[in-house]
Amino acid sequence: MLKRIRLLLAAVLTALSTVVALAAPSAAADPPVPPSSAGQRWALKVADHYVTVSAGPSGDTKLRANLTATTPGTSEQFTLHTDWVMGDGFGSKVSFRSEATGNYVTTEDDASASLLRTRATTTGAWERFTLKPLSGNTFGLLASNGKYVAAELGTYPDKGLLRARTAPPAKLEDLGSWERFTLEKVGGQGSTGSAPAPTSQAPVARDVVSWNVCGNNNTACSLNGATPATVANNVSNALHQAMGTRRPDAIFFQEICEKAAKPLELALESWAGPMDVRFMPTYYNVAGTTVQAQKDCDNAKDGTSRGSFGIALAVPDSNTWYQGTVLPSPSTKEQRPMLCAVMPAEGSAYCDAHFSSGPYTDPNGNPQGDDTDLKNPVRPQQAQAMRTTVDTLTSAGYTTYYGGDLNTTQNDVDYLSALYPDHQECGQPTPSSPHTGAPTDGNNKIDYIFGPQGPTYTCRVVDGTLSDHRVINLTTS
Repeated sequence: MLKRIRLLLAAVLTALSTVVALAAPSAAADPPVPPSSAGQRWALKVADHYVTVSAGPSGDTKLRANLTATTPGTSEQFTLHTDWVMGDGFGSKVSFRSEATGNYVTTEDDASASLLRTRATTTGAWERFTLKPLSGNTFGLLASNGKYVAAELGTYPDKGLLRARTAPPAKLEDLGSWERFTLEKVGGQGSTGSAPAPTSQAPVARDVVSWNVCGNNNTACSLNGATPATVANNVSNALHQAMGTRRPDAIFFQEICEKAAKPLELALESWAGPMDVRFMPTYYNVAGTTVQAQKDCDNAKDGTSRGSFGIALAVPDSNTWYQGTVLPSPSTKEQRPMLCAVMPAEGSAYCDAHFSSGPYTDPNGNPQGDDTDLKNPVRPQQAQAMRTTVDTLTSAGYTTYYGGDLNTTQNDVDYLSALYPDHQECGQPTPSSPHTGAPTDGNNKIDYIFGPQGPTYTCRVVDGTLSDHRVINLTTS
């Protein structure tokens, strides 16, 4: 019954997509953040008190130091985000998104006593904070008004209220206990603990797809600035056309925005059957700290937030265990993600990743890329990290398919040498065939799918027209 309701909702969403595109952005119309996101959750503490959000119908969305909470519930949990700041880039400032309201923390103007509330659906200057490291693994929280956030823990009538009202001291260490914050990790990135044991043996026949959908801000792609509903409908339709009458067992997505995950799940289910779409964000290291914040997608052209930037994994609806991993990456660049999920009832596991980009030049001749230290490239380390996870799942009894946009051309395919032993790649007719295949990005092959040796492999590369990458499709029989 639940699935039938979801399929009906998918049809309604498709029919209403053009209406939604014309609607003014608002908190109510903003696509929900998927609970299946593997982004790290945090609790914020001050003077050993958890910071809570007053949410709900009667809530004022103010932030307060909770004097009674001993464990962080939903109202005490946040995700940490970073967007592009002119001149400083990603990771220079952070924004806090409340799990209770789905909105970002903002600093009110002076007329509103510089209160902190979770009322913003997008990020801008008033939603950005600078983490200033202090002793004892604490930090000062510098708001956009040039003042530090403090918890009113003295005789203030609204006990524990957070306000950006403390002028910068001569020495940062002069900040008091009510201005010293800590971040506490809550749970893990997805499921905690080891994957459950499979309850059956994986079938030989599998149909696995990988596609970098170019769904953020690349002007060369048609989904540049598209709303989550538009991304979901267009990607689903393109995949349906590419697959024909066949149905995918798993789909690896890269360069997709978080708030497209749930609409995409519903759109896929209208033709592919029951699916779960899991999401894993890309991170940046926050300047001067050991904290990582999720990279945000640019807002859609209509101004709505599209959530974090990252990868997604569509798997059968029987999935109950999934786990995200931040791969080894250059410290000042994107911290690249991997996301795995297991289906115990079918004995299969799937891992999707987006590796760091190698050196290249943009159309203006400017050098680009994340993995540019040729003496110490990170893509071999990323491949080894993926293989270690795959071997763990294989040892647990799963048949594992893995890959994604691995950003490695045939010239540097040795960087991926950890992924090949005892497995076969989509572009190889046999396990001993050369490591080649049809181009997936321009004239280069940089997208891969690996699976077990033994089955007969068929590899298709199809132009989905929406992206600068082509769809790669592995079929085993």
